[in-house]
Amino acid sequence: MNDEARPPEEERRDAATGDTEPGTSPTGSGETEARPGKPDPGVRAEAIRILAEVERGAWSDRLLQSRSRRFEDPRERRFLNVLVLATLRWQGALDRVLAPFVHGGLARLRPEVRAALRLGVAQATVLGKQPAIAGDTTVSAMRALGGPRPAGLVNAVLRQVFSGDVPEPDPAATIPAWLHRRWVLRYGKERTERLVQAALRPARPFLVARPDRGGREAIADALAREGVETRPARRHPWGLVVQKGAPQLTEAFARGDFLLVDEGAALVASLAMPADGQAVADLAAAPGGKAAILAQGETAGIVALEIFPRRARNLAALLAERAPAGKAAAVVADATRPPLPAERFGTVLLDAPCSGTGTFRRRPEKRHRVRPEDIPDCAKRQARMLDAAAPLVAPGGALVYAVCSLEEEEGIGQARAFLERHPEFVPVDPAGVLGHAADGLVAEEDGIPYLATRPEDEDTDGFVAVRFARRAG
Repeated sequence: MNDEARPPEEERRDAATGDTEPGTSPTGSGETEARPGKPDPGVRAEAIRILAEVERGAWSDRLLQSRSRRFEDPRERRFLNVLVLATLRWQGALDRVLAPFVHGGLARLRPEVRAALRLGVAQATVLGKQPAIAGDTTVSAMRALGGPRPAGLVNAVLRQVFSGDVPEPDPAATIPAWLHRRWVLRYGKERTERLVQAALRPARPFLVARPDRGGREAIADALAREGVETRPARRHPWGLVVQKGAPQLTEAFARGDFLLVDEGAALVASLAMPADGQAVADLAAAPGGKAAILAQGETAGIVALEIFPRRARNLAALLAERAPAGKAAAVVADATRPPLPAERFGTVLLDAPCSGTGTFRRRPEKRHRVRPEDIPDCAKRQARMLDAAAPLVAPGGALVYAVCSLEEEEGIGQARAFLERHPEFVPVDPAGVLGHAADGLVAEEDGIPYLATRPEDEDTDGFVAVRFARRAG
């Protein structure tokens, strides 16, 4: 998924890590791994700062990557990650717990005060701290950050919240109510509950090893020597699931031996992998993980488009570092008007800008930013991009359309409408391309087979991807 339609999100991911994982700290640890002994109160103050900045529009992954460097103790880095991500994931439910205790409503408070209140309740509920400890440490952090007056307000509210039995946060409230209703109508109550639970789980780091750097086994060995434990991915031949350690801090990462991406994103790239000698166009490529993976294949080269100049520069830097030399180039261009020759590409990939409702576990703040109007707005732009992509595909070539959205209008509904407008294309069964990697991930509606990664069943984002073949005649 790309946020091409949402300019404020231009800097949502760090180009140094490809499709980087906001659900992963710079130490590479998940929430369940953090067990610090006596974390510095400064960690909580930093968590409050980060949460307030996220509410103002920043992205947690970038802030965690930069701010964690202020703490030398790895336990403190892990604890910062835990505090921020747990609070973001549970924010909607935490607000429900707090609402009866805040006169005039949470909206009237400064972001830092809201962040501190959420952090205090998150510690006492989600993270299992004693309420007295959660309250005292949060008030101390707020005092260090904002002085006695906001600390007094935080103290007063948390004392009321913790004066009796602390209400358990409702998992369903972690998803916007309008979206929760949509999911129940589309998927039913049972699957919606599982999707909610999946959105609350930390995302494990996943990496794709470069075959031109020795392949998966060699890179796994190199990472092991640097203290990073991995296991081979079940579905991706170049994939490794990180079990322990910080792959971002290794010499192997600095050398460009692998990419950090979501496993679902890696499968989408596999679905678009070209046949020998074909040219590839990636029409909405930033931050570049899929383009770099595609460049590993037997291709004549890949041109990667990105509409925002700054992201295009980051894309170019990533491709220079993590794709084979001379195999990929970045171009600043709008995918609704791609400056590319017609019928020249064996494969065209459109990982389109979307609402991102399949990414909540990895990008926790996204759930607080998605709006009902985003879905139809994105669907309209996706249709324009698909219509612009179709003429680029050579006869007999393929167009792969993907979104990391769980919404029908952006996924299978978009594919259905495209085929009605473009009878020169036919859908292709993903299992015929991916083999056993597609086991359990292929769905079909209206005679259209498609790849559907399921975050409630596997440790991936929720992608929908369709491969269309252009008729040769």
